[in-house]
Amino acid sequence: MGQVNSKETKVKLPPLKKGRKQKGGVIFFAFLLLFLTLPSFAKEWHTEPSPLLLKDLQNYVDSTHIGGQVGISIYSIRNQRFEAQWNDTEWFTPASCLKLIVTAAALDAFPVNYYPTTTLEVQGALRGKTLRGALNVVGGGDPNISDRFFPDAMTPLLAWADSIQSLGIDTIRGDITVSDTFFTGPRRPTAWESHHYNTWYGAEISALSYNDNTFNLSVGPGEKPGAPPVVTITPDVGYVQVFNKARTVKGGANRIGVSQHEGVTAITLTGRVGADAASRMWILPVRNPALYFRTALMKVLEQQGIVYVKEAVKSSKEKPLKTFKFTTAPLMALVEETNQRSQNLHAEHLLRHLGKRVYGKGSAEAGLRAEKKFLSGMGLDTADFDLHDGCGLSHDNRIKPQSMALLLAHMARHPYGKDYVASLAMPGLDGATGKRLRSFSDEDLIRYKTGSINGVQGLSGYIFANDGDTLAAAMWINGFRAPSETASHLMDSLFSRATLWYSKERAATATAFKLLSRPDAPPTYIDRLRYFSKALEGTPYSLGPTGEGRYANIESLPLVDLNHFDCVTFIESSVGLAVSRQASDVVPSILPIRYHSDTLTYATRNHFFVGDWLGNNRQWFRILRVPRDTLVHKILYKGKLLSAKGLTPSTPDTAVDFSYLPYDRALELAGHWTLGKRLLGIAFVTKIEGLDVTHTGFLDAESGKPMLRHAGQLKGMVVEQDFKEYLETRRGKCTGVLLFEFLPPPGQ
Repeated sequence: MGQVNSKETKVKLPPLKKGRKQKGGVIFFAFLLLFLTLPSFAKEWHTEPSPLLLKDLQNYVDSTHIGGQVGISIYSIRNQRFEAQWNDTEWFTPASCLKLIVTAAALDAFPVNYYPTTTLEVQGALRGKTLRGALNVVGGGDPNISDRFFPDAMTPLLAWADSIQSLGIDTIRGDITVSDTFFTGPRRPTAWESHHYNTWYGAEISALSYNDNTFNLSVGPGEKPGAPPVVTITPDVGYVQVFNKARTVKGGANRIGVSQHEGVTAITLTGRVGADAASRMWILPVRNPALYFRTALMKVLEQQGIVYVKEAVKSSKEKPLKTFKFTTAPLMALVEETNQRSQNLHAEHLLRHLGKRVYGKGSAEAGLRAEKKFLSGMGLDTADFDLHDGCGLSHDNRIKPQSMALLLAHMARHPYGKDYVASLAMPGLDGATGKRLRSFSDEDLIRYKTGSINGVQGLSGYIFANDGDTLAAAMWINGFRAPSETASHLMDSLFSRATLWYSKERAATATAFKLLSRPDAPPTYIDRLRYFSKALEGTPYSLGPTGEGRYANIESLPLVDLNHFDCVTFIESSVGLAVSRQASDVVPSILPIRYHSDTLTYATRNHFFVGDWLGNNRQWFRILRVPRDTLVHKILYKGKLLSAKGLTPSTPDTAVDFSYLPYDRALELAGHWTLGKRLLGIAFVTKIEGLDVTHTGFLDAESGKPMLRHAGQLKGMVVEQDFKEYLETRRGKCTGVLLFEFLPPPGQ
C-alpha cells in the first residue's frame, strides 16, 4: 500500500488574502453555531501529531485486502501542520474531488452575487401586434435553465414569453436565432472518453443550455402484446426523435435496448417489454444544446399563444427594439450544485466562466490556466496539479493528496471561506455526494466532496474537531481490485474513522451540556461541586477511561469522558463541571489539573495522586491537617511507570512526604465525626511499594454524617456509601487516609 512519508510535517499557511469582506447571511449561521459550541482550549497547549491515527487508518486499509494505492493527507488548520500523511506526495486521479478546485477558484474570482445572464434581443419593427424581425438569444453560460429551481423545465421560459407579450407581440414573422459563442472550443471536452458522451453526466457543454442538456426517457408496456411500448419524453419539446422498434409481449420483464444516434438527438428502441412490466427510465444527453434551447423556447411561445412564422430576415445593425436579460441563480448556486451534487455540467460551466473572467476567453484551456493562476496565488505549487477538465471525469487529471489538503486549508481561511465550506455536502443531501456517509450520525462534524470513476474512489473535505480545530482531509484510492462499492465504503470508513478520532470528547460535551443546563444548579463553587458529584451517581466505572485523545502517542482514549469514570477522573470531572458555565468550558477546566506541563502527553500526566495530582495543583487543593495525623515518607516509582510504556523517564523515582491519618484513627474519626458539615476530598494511603494512594473520592458530611461518594470498582459505578462502613472493608488494604480541601477558584 505504500510507505509513510518521513518528511517535516509543519507547513505554515501564508497570511489571509486581503480583499472582500465575508458576506453575512443565513448560510453561515449553522457553521457559526457549530464553531461556538465546540470546546476550545483555554490556554496554549503544546502538542505533536499523533502517530496512532495514521496507524489506525493503515491497519483498517490492510484488513480490507482491497488492493490498489491509498493516499491520505490530513492537515490541522489551527496548528498549521500535517497530522497524517500516507503516499500524500504521490500522484492520484482525483475523479470528482477535482471539482473542489474549480469551485474554489470561482469563489476567488467572482463576487458571490454574480449571475450568469442569458440575453434576449427583440430585433426589427413592430406593426400592430406583429414583430417583423428576429428574436436573438445570446447564451451567457447559465446551467440552471431547468427544473432545478422551478416546478418543471418549461416554467423558467414562461418569463421569456411574458416579456415578449409585454411588448404587445402575438406574432413573430422572421427568425429565432441562438448563439452560444460566450463559450469557445469543443462542446465535448477532449479529455473525456468517447463513451461519456452518451451519458447524462457527459452532456455537451454549451453557453446556452437547457434542462442540463438532457432529457428523460420512460418506456413502459403498450396496451396489449404486439403493440409498441409507450414512450414518454420529458421535457417534451419536440426535439427528440424516437424510432420505436420494440414490442410489448406477455410477462413482466422489461428488456428494452436504447441506442443513441451520433450527431442528432435521436434514439432507437429495440427489445421487448412485458405487458405486466414496470416502466424503465433513462436520462440521456442531447446533441447541439443551443438548438435544444431554441426548440424549447419555440414550444413555450406556442403554448402561450405567440405565433411564429419563419421568414427570411435581413441582417440589421440597428439597435434592438428591446433587450431582456434573464438569470436563474447566482454563483453560489453553481458552486453548491457542483460540490454537493457533483454536477459535471456546472463544473465545466464554472471552468469556462473562469477563463472568460481572467483571460477574456470562455474556453476550457483558458479556464485551466485561470485555475493554475489561482493556485499559484494561494501559495501552492502548481506542478502538483495536472488538470485536464473542470469536473474530474477525465482519468488524465492528477493531484497529490498533500496539495489538495493544503488547498482546502487555504480556502477555510479565505475571505469567502465559510461560503466555500458550506457549499460542500453533508450526509443526507440529495445527489451522488449526499448519499454517501448517510449512516454517519454526527453529520455536523463533516463537509465533504466525493469522487468516483472507474478504478478511482476519493473523499476530500473538512473535519470539525471537538477542540475547535478544523482539519482539511484528502483521501483517495486508485487501481483497486475490489468492486467500486467496496472501495467507496473504504473511503467512507476512513473519513468516518478520522472524524471520530477528532471528536473523542463529543459525548462528554453533550453530557456536560445537559448537566449544566439544569435550572436548579447552585451558583457557588462548593455547592456546585457537591451538586454535580451527586448528579454523576450511577455513572459506570471504568479503569483508566481517559487518555490524550487526538494527541495520543500511547493512549488515545478521550481527554474527558463524562459517561465513564475511575476514582480520579470522577473528581476531575466534578471539578470541571463545578467551575464551568457552558459545555465548552469543561474540557479546558480539567486539563490543567491532569497535566503538569503545557504539553499533552502520557509522560506529562499527574499519574501519582499525592506526589503529582495534589502536589502540582496547590491552587485547587490543599491537604487538610487534622488532629492526631502524622507524616509518611513515600518513594514513587515514576521511572518504572514510564519505562513500562516505552518512555524514557527524566528521573527514576521521586520522594514525597505528606500528612495522613493512620487507619485506626481514621476509623475513630469516621465514627465520631468532628470536622463539621463539609465537603472534603479523601485518598486512601497504600502500603504497596512505589505508590502513594490507591483510591480517592469525596467525603461529604452535609447531613452531619460522613458519606463517601466515589467511583467504586467493586460497585461498578459512582455510588455514595457510609464512610465508616466502607473504611472497615479496607482494613489491611490501606494504612490510613489523607483528607484534602477544595479551594474555590478566583472570584468564587
